[in-house]
Amino acid sequence: MDKDRDESAFTWQGERKLPSEIHEQIDVLLAARDQLEHLLRVIVEIGSDLDLDVTLGRVVRAAMELAGAQYGALGIRGSDGTLVSFVHEGMDDSAARRLADLPVASGMRVDNLNDLPEATRLLAHVPGMRALLGIPISVRGVDFGNLYLSDDRPGHTFSEIHENAVRALATAAAAAIDNARLFAREREASKWTNASREITTALLSGDPQTRPLQLIVNRALELAEAEQAILLVPQEPNMPADEVDTLVVAATAGRYSSEVIGRQVPMAGSTTGGVARRGLPLITDSFQYPIEGFTDVGERSAIVMPLIANDAVLGVIAVARQPQQSPFNNDYLQLVSDFARHAAIALALAAGREHALNQELAQADTVDDAVHAAAEELRRLWRARRVLAVTFPTRNPSVRALASAPLVVSVGEAAEWDDLPEQTQTTLGALRDGDLLTVTATEPGTAGIALQHPDGVLVVWIDLPAQRLFTLEDQTLLTVLAGRLGQGLQRVHQVDQQRETALALQHAILGPSELPSGFAVRYQAASPPLQVGGDWYDVVDLEDGRIALVVGDCVGHGLSAATVMGQVRSACRALLFDHSSPSAVLAGMDRFAARLPGAQCTTAVCVVLNPDTGELVYSSAGHPPPILVHADGTTQLLDGGHSLVLGMRTDWSRPEARISMSARSTLALYTDGLVERRRTAIEQGIYNVAGVVHAGRAAALELLADQVMSRVAPTEGYQDDVVLMLYRHPAPLELHFPAHPDHLAPTRTALRRWLAKAQVTPDQTMKVLIAAGEAVSNAIEHGHRHYPGGSITLDATALDDHVELTITDTGTWKPPDPASYPSRGRGITLMRGLMHDVAIEPETAGTTVRLATRIN
Repeated sequence: MDKDRDESAFTWQGERKLPSEIHEQIDVLLAARDQLEHLLRVIVEIGSDLDLDVTLGRVVRAAMELAGAQYGALGIRGSDGTLVSFVHEGMDDSAARRLADLPVASGMRVDNLNDLPEATRLLAHVPGMRALLGIPISVRGVDFGNLYLSDDRPGHTFSEIHENAVRALATAAAAAIDNARLFAREREASKWTNASREITTALLSGDPQTRPLQLIVNRALELAEAEQAILLVPQEPNMPADEVDTLVVAATAGRYSSEVIGRQVPMAGSTTGGVARRGLPLITDSFQYPIEGFTDVGERSAIVMPLIANDAVLGVIAVARQPQQSPFNNDYLQLVSDFARHAAIALALAAGREHALNQELAQADTVDDAVHAAAEELRRLWRARRVLAVTFPTRNPSVRALASAPLVVSVGEAAEWDDLPEQTQTTLGALRDGDLLTVTATEPGTAGIALQHPDGVLVVWIDLPAQRLFTLEDQTLLTVLAGRLGQGLQRVHQVDQQRETALALQHAILGPSELPSGFAVRYQAASPPLQVGGDWYDVVDLEDGRIALVVGDCVGHGLSAATVMGQVRSACRALLFDHSSPSAVLAGMDRFAARLPGAQCTTAVCVVLNPDTGELVYSSAGHPPPILVHADGTTQLLDGGHSLVLGMRTDWSRPEARISMSARSTLALYTDGLVERRRTAIEQGIYNVAGVVHAGRAAALELLADQVMSRVAPTEGYQDDVVLMLYRHPAPLELHFPAHPDHLAPTRTALRRWLAKAQVTPDQTMKVLIAAGEAVSNAIEHGHRHYPGGSITLDATALDDHVELTITDTGTWKPPDPASYPSRGRGITLMRGLMHDVAIEPETAGTTVRLATRIN
């Protein structure tokens, strides 16, 4: 009987079947597998973007998916445990805020919130709250916030499987949040560092238009995304710091600027005065002592920073955000404090005697230029009769005999090494062999010092105009300046070496040296020191006769950016040979850029051109839009097919767009260095370039490229690399053929086809063909009658309203004898009758005929 029961449990109509318990176990295993696959997918998704806000939103949505929840929220807490912000899905702000106030400890899972008294109190009158799952998120061992999932459907609860899946997600979310915060922090730090460099450069430039205090406060306001910023300085700047009793607002930016400027604040009893006294930065939401127009606009988060240099407080910066903005934190305090320290040092240097020397060193391109400029500055500083800067090639006595003679730079009075008295040579040699950065001033009216030179030792010798002592103050200043000079020479030498390497690399990989007909390219390096960067261009002939145009910009400057650029350009060219689709090429570049350090966030635009029809297929990865100017002046921005910069996503298809170039239209591709200017919208820069192309559409392409580069260039020179690529459709016609009548018909056919591309009317086409035929016939019959084997070149260019032809031969024209050829000699007259302009230029090496006619 038991045997029969067992058999019936396993068979049905002759087939075997599994017991229900095993089916349930299989279902559980399959569900676990599906949950695991789902978990892996959402983990990959939340870590695919480095933007913190995007990442937080993805975390909430992914948790809702995993748990099947209707509602989700993420409450983010500050360092003191208070709720600072929240992200939510499916609920309003009020419900999310109440939910985010609910503590979850190490985690909580509740089937019915009505059974939890604390939840009942917090979530009273909040719909959609029944089942609840709360999981904490910890980033680097610190409580970041809590993830809440809720549902109000009858009978819906969160299982242990849901809880485990969300906990695993929380662990992955911590890593993604950490990466996003690190990325945001690095990006923010880079902004402040760049601002510090800008201020230092501006202050050391010597430009009388530079307003250092205003420059500092403007940058602080901009970078802190603040509502208001003020900079206070001692009312008596020359008074010792411990005797200053009043600060005055010397520069303002943002809200109420005109009301705040000039306000006075006592050192004693004020927040800003306390920061100045202690020399320590402070985060606060209220100020002691009122500053009308600043502290009386309500409580808000503010940072107060001292400007300290050489242990002296030069001023105080206060930056305040709007009340609804997130408050400043300690991490941000470090960024702003570094900025304030750099700004203070720059102010001190700009006000001191080192300023001029730093300026000369910063402008020097080579070590020799730096030495000469430094000698000139030292002579000016001490009003010396003469300054000698003598470079001894090596300090090593064992190889001194192999070294060349010392190199002498003499300002004030010309001199070579052999011209110097023996005693002077001996003194200079003794300085070379002595201790570096030690002043020798044993005789009145002279002083010398030795310092490190990239090629050995540099000895500086100063001859004063009078036999006065070189005072202790003079010696201290000379020591400081010599130390700065030695550092500057090393820096110039390194930059010079890097520049040579980088320029060689840049020229090798920047783009093709020879371009197809119809193209013009300009590359403008950034300002010194390296003058190289990450911009590139490429023009690639594809197998189907189309032409690929690429312009790109890798992040950064200098040798490292140029190196990354070379690899990115090579990868792009390789992809072009396998894919004729711009979107497919950029999608392949995404995968390459994601794996190449330094290549992420590269921008690029890829255009595939059909030179026969003028059709353009294009796709853009975060790059400024190409500009298309038609012959009638109509201007278009090719902003279709635009998407993210390269390397941010590797699993998607990029969009692309199509457009056809009309005859005699001009296409401009460029990098952001051409159009981007500080404190000016990039759209304005693009508009300016479009205006130059529009105005120059009748100019030759090479001339137009020069016009664009010169007319939109900033007065201080391009601060970023610039690539400009122009193409005019159709490309000029270039024919080169033997001077023989058999080539007249093929030449006429080729010219007819090109004129059709240029959309020249049939009547105008016939006139051009007749005139060109006469010029070619004359070149064959007259130019090469006695010089067989010569050649003829025919070039044709279409501009917006006219066509230009140039026919050049290698022979010598001889006017025919009318008596011998009564029916000949009318070709030139015919050309002049058909064309608006005819010029014949005979030369020893051949004759050139230039024809031009209007076609509108």
